[in-house]
Amino acid sequence: MKKIYNLLLVAVVTLTVHSALAVEIKANDNIVAIVNDDVITKQELDVMVKQLRSQIPKGQQIDINALQQQALIHLINKDLLIQAAKRANIQISKEDLNEAMQNFAAQNHMSVKELISKIAKEGISESQLRQTMTENLMVQRLEQSEVMAKSQVTDEEIDSAIARAQQEGRQLPPPLTAYSYHVQHILIKNDNAVSRKLINQIAHQARSGASFEQLARQYSQDSSAEKGGDLGWIVDGQMVPQFEAAFKALQPGQISQPVRTQIGWHVIRLVDVKSDDSPQQQIRNGMRAVLVQEKRQILHQNLLIQLHNQSYIDIKIKMDIKSDNKSL
Repeated sequence: MKKIYNLLLVAVVTLTVHSALAVEIKANDNIVAIVNDDVITKQELDVMVKQLRSQIPKGQQIDINALQQQALIHLINKDLLIQAAKRANIQISKEDLNEAMQNFAAQNHMSVKELISKIAKEGISESQLRQTMTENLMVQRLEQSEVMAKSQVTDEEIDSAIARAQQEGRQLPPPLTAYSYHVQHILIKNDNAVSRKLINQIAHQARSGASFEQLARQYSQDSSAEKGGDLGWIVDGQMVPQFEAAFKALQPGQISQPVRTQIGWHVIRLVDVKSDDSPQQQIRNGMRAVLVQEKRQILHQNLLIQLHNQSYIDIKIKMDIKSDNKSL
């Protein structure tokens, strides 16, 4: 089994956020970069370089300068995203953090207590783990708001993309069978003790047989409230991941436990599911998947470019790092 800090770092590299080894900065640490009011140390850079090196297939040649550049860019982007999340006042509740700890421990086939004991042997304290996981959750919610929630693709965009590909003689994306989901929800905005208590009460009532439509009209803070919380038919990739994962886990007629997104708390009811396996719809599904992924990449790239342009970044070591789209 890989060491726990390595597993954490793998997830971190994917998210371009903090290393799990939350280094305590000392006066004699070498500073390799300043990012607004934060610093990146040589120790942090070395940890990230080591992790990136471990992901390179054996026998493949390594350009150590390029590896250092990539590691430093990861760390700079991490700081920028965390700072942006803090400016947006994104806060992680104790309940959300505990749930993330439990999920991470379960992924590694152990309890939270066993996880904490394991990482302690590797020099990582529980507070460092909690800090890292809190920052990961903050960045996830920032990206939900700035990337995921804005990456929906319209039918017109799909039609246009298919027409362009056909006119230019390009091969269309592989066809996909996708499902549509008829969904209702109740939204309570914000994340505080009052909203969590209220959404739990609503979920209990809904799951105990109370009219979902009536509860939505009475409590929901979404524009769909007047329609009994009805969102109509939703296709794959249209909603943010947490919301979509929740209704996909339901059977028609079932009601979810409270679900947290960047908007607030939701209780979700799945009304029905259908698939359209016609060749034409499968082509559209394939194109939709490609366009959603492309839009998310562009939005994420633009977010990082914006943060770079608005920030003070001072690199203290000699590196040929270019501030173009590819390096971000």
